Amino acid sequence: MKLLNTDRSEGYARIRIENEDDLWHLKDFIKPGDTLRALTQRTKLDGREKKTLELTLETEKIEYQENRLRVTGEITEGSDDIELGYHTFNLEPEMEFDIWRDFTEEDFNKLEEMEEKRSYQVLFCLIEKGKADFYMVEESGIKNMSGVEQNIPGKMYADQKEGNEFYKKVKSTVERSASDLENIILGGPGMEKNKVKNLLSDDIQSKVFLQDTSVTGETGLREAIKRGGLKKVVENSRISEETEVVEELLEEVRDDGNASYGEPVKELAEQGAVEKLLITPEKNRENPDLSKTVENNGGETVIIHKDHEAGERMEKLGGIGALLRYSPH
Repeated sequence: MKLLNTDRSEGYARIRIENEDDLWHLKDFIKPGDTLRALTQRTKLDGREKKTLELTLETEKIEYQENRLRVTGEITEGSDDIELGYHTFNLEPEMEFDIWRDFTEEDFNKLEEMEEKRSYQVLFCLIEKGKADFYMVEESGIKNMSGVEQNIPGKMYADQKEGNEFYKKVKSTVERSASDLENIILGGPGMEKNKVKNLLSDDIQSKVFLQDTSVTGETGLREAIKRGGLKKVVENSRISEETEVVEELLEEVRDDGNASYGEPVKELAEQGAVEKLLITPEKNRENPDLSKTVENNGGETVIIHKDHEAGERMEKLGGIGALLRYSPH
């Protein structure tokens, strides 16, 4: 993401979207009530053709999709030859837009953080005998890729034709992705990950990190992330940061320590007891003043998304949790 222009006194910023990860961050930043202006298409009054023009609308709804961010609202500024009413911007990479809001200092700080955040992709291969599962982990989430499966009979299969074919297929899949990636994590419960790594060329091996897990599949992926596999290769990755802070919350809750979750967090925030607020995007939209209260009292807000296991566990706690400055008990 690139900040092209800002005016703090006017509460204004012009933003260029550079990749899909930017859309992911912007979905939590753009809020109902924001004024947005962007280049778009809208049917002319005569209904015969669409016109490309700049429209300004007051945001009412934000919907994230894999390749775009849909922002819907009522048109406040347009052109004489188009009908006013409601319109949806489809914000995509390479687009620019203007945003106006009663920006706080924290809002501008978040924009600057978003601009500095580096996009990343990490290939995870979770491998065991005859089975390899592949996932692409990005700032915007986890993508399930095609895996490799082959029936390998017997215990001693390293020199068997089936075993060799299996390794070759896994090696080929890793190599196809490797040219566009800086980091690859091979995980799993046995030595298969080591064998695959040894088949790779030196330049690809330099990108590989090994991570022990007890299983493969999505459970193995979650285990690899929880054990710090992602953090090893990507500094400040969203998923690893969210996983770490949720694990800290759950540990404090289990030990009756300095933590709380659910509705009691709101009262604790008013008392200035919240050091770190954990909240899902949905709950953040439902309780827009909660994070402001926490931050005004010197606390920090961490948005926890449900596209990974820690986010799902956060949902089960009601979508709101807090690490506290002192015990509530």
